[in-house]
Amino acid sequence: MFELVPGQRRVKELFERAIRDDALSHAYLLAGPEGLGKTLFARELAVALVTSCGGCGTCPDCERARRGVHPDLHLVEREGDVLRKDQIETIISDLALRPFVANRRVWILPEAEHLNRKSANMLLKSIEEPPDYVAFLLVTDRLSRMLDEIPTIVSRCQLVEFRPLADPEIEGYLRDRHGLGGAEASALARLSRGAVEHAARLAEDALGPRHREEYLRYAAAAVSLVHGGDGLDPREAFVGVLERLNKETAASIDAALADELATLELQFQDPRDLKRLQDAAAERAKRAKRRLQRVAAVDAVDLLSAWVRDLWVVACGASDVLWNCDRTDDLVAAAVATPDHYARLLAVMDRTRKDLYLNIDQKLALQAMFARFEEVVTRA
Repeated sequence: MFELVPGQRRVKELFERAIRDDALSHAYLLAGPEGLGKTLFARELAVALVTSCGGCGTCPDCERARRGVHPDLHLVEREGDVLRKDQIETIISDLALRPFVANRRVWILPEAEHLNRKSANMLLKSIEEPPDYVAFLLVTDRLSRMLDEIPTIVSRCQLVEFRPLADPEIEGYLRDRHGLGGAEASALARLSRGAVEHAARLAEDALGPRHREEYLRYAAAAVSLVHGGDGLDPREAFVGVLERLNKETAASIDAALADELATLELQFQDPRDLKRLQDAAAERAKRAKRRLQRVAAVDAVDLLSAWVRDLWVVACGASDVLWNCDRTDDLVAAAVATPDHYARLLAVMDRTRKDLYLNIDQKLALQAMFARFEEVVTRA
């Protein structure tokens, strides 16, 4: 059980014990920083709750549940900016139905912070007093937002906090799942900051396109505001790497959507049902593009920020704690400014990272970031 989710031993033991002792709560809120595998964990827990084997992970029952075709397992993803009222109404109307084949019916709500007050209030009574065969698994990266805007939902759930993994845990994951080791694995573990999903993206890049190498080459030049040997403006080149990656992501999602729409057309004859399902698929694809492109932009800024952070570390005389520990010689050679200079650059990037979570144009946000870099240099 839970073997697909690295680390989180404390959380795994909590649920293994609760399942063994038949002491599960009716509603859990899985909370913690982004990238810790919380939604994957919720899905694996739900598989264990609706399968007769208890989630062995190898039988046909587990395979169906993992594919999302088990009649007693429901994943409710937001459609648009919020979890809508009609989505909550569907949950409430289905609660009275007893399990079809399992002992429980389970609802997973990723991004629970996108419940607005109206939909949260509708869901509240169902979470407070559900039928004894119902379990809710809510997931959030933004517990503070829920506490500010919908605190009653938080108070009615058993809060389970996920924590970032230690570097040795991430290194073990990179070695066992991706075959990476040595200085590169140590660097990727540090750069992931304990987030296994971020580590997975870094590993996939290290084994394939190696965008990190491009980002770091242009980052080194952009921070010093000199052009690289290839004659490119490093700031434009840095943004260009992200734009190319986003185009590849969009093309992949569009191809998958085309396949899904074609499959739906073969399966459903009623025009109204077909249009509803196709519109839902198109909305999911649009949402996936936005999410993956935001993740890519944040990852790019994080790589730049980690580089500047390491320059600050070298300038402070502490080069034994570098995140980019596989680039030590390059960092020592590049760290020619004062620690205060790099600290100001880090403040600029922290602001940009926050901006990327808002509804703003990525390219403009990064161009503004580099413009503020020039202001820092001018004031130096």
